[in-house]
Amino acid sequence: MSLVVQTQNSSTTAAADDPLLSCTVTTTPSPLKASPENPQVPEEIGELIFSVARQSSTPADVEWIKVKVPAGAMAPDLATDLNKISPRISLTGWTARLDATAKEFVFEPTGSHAPIGPDTGFTIQLSDIPMSRKVGTAPITITERSRTGNSAFQNRPTIFNIGKFPADFYLRNFLCTPSIVPNPGDVKLTWERSANATYELLYGDVNLDVTNRTSLDIEGIKSDTTFYLRATTGDPTNPVVRILSAQVSVTKPDLDIGNLTVNGSTRILHRYPPVAMRDSSDWRATTDGIVTVAFKSIGPNARNIDLRIRAEGSSYHDLIAVFSADAGAEDEQKSLSVPLQRGECLHYLQRSYSDIDATVHWCSFGDGELEFLGIVPW
Repeated sequence: MSLVVQTQNSSTTAAADDPLLSCTVTTTPSPLKASPENPQVPEEIGELIFSVARQSSTPADVEWIKVKVPAGAMAPDLATDLNKISPRISLTGWTARLDATAKEFVFEPTGSHAPIGPDTGFTIQLSDIPMSRKVGTAPITITERSRTGNSAFQNRPTIFNIGKFPADFYLRNFLCTPSIVPNPGDVKLTWERSANATYELLYGDVNLDVTNRTSLDIEGIKSDTTFYLRATTGDPTNPVVRILSAQVSVTKPDLDIGNLTVNGSTRILHRYPPVAMRDSSDWRATTDGIVTVAFKSIGPNARNIDLRIRAEGSSYHDLIAVFSADAGAEDEQKSLSVPLQRGECLHYLQRSYSDIDATVHWCSFGDGELEFLGIVPW
């Protein structure tokens, strides 16, 4: 299924004095449609519904709430005539009226002010809106005059940018199939859209122009991904935007994270069986891990061992680091551990003929072998 992220241009900004009430807005229809340019054709009718709540353990004391609706014949105007709009509020004891001079709808409690507690949610509706005939974005300002405790009342505005779309515009049924894939996996995106807009697909760092398409195949998805389909239409100086989203989940996804807190059990290390290590053998780490070489002297010529690390594809003499250990007394068990990053190579060198017996133990972070590359005399 697809999720509507924006039913209109809905970037939301708040004043420095943050509102004490949280507020979201929805429209009917979604998105709103501008009335036809031809004045002989009936106007489109729309509705704004504000869902308001106090999301805090302390109540907010409110003197009034005002909703300013721009009206006129220009693109930033939402309505043609405010007098035709029907305002309502669901709070008991509150009244609603139009202040025609300020072009605001005023909602007030019966008393001089009223508390709105943390368990109180309510709606403000502006119905029967005769929609302006110009496609564009209209700024709708909802302002609360409120306080907490005995502090001074302050005006706290929030602006919602509401889009009016062309009458024949549509963007719908944005689907991702399948919704769950292996790692890596392939998906097919499909959607329905009108021709009077430009369309972009956004995910991760990708931004694709898909104006002339209604589907797209995406290959090699390795982590959970949200796809956004953005439509833009109207005058470039006052455009309207609608965005839909669709998601895909990946089984055993690649992760790229900062801090990680695990509540429960997890496994990071994978221990592989030990393997005999020959002199001048060369190895490559296919993932990050730790190499431990267990060794002992078995003859009088044993001296020391070297573990020489280089970057993948670099010269055998272009080393990142060298780790050395003395062979010790005959039959003395010793070990040397070094970390390897994915792609790094390790060369094992024992400075004797066959007087050292050694095995390599590989512990990887995840699944990834220590790959044997061959015997390369130094």
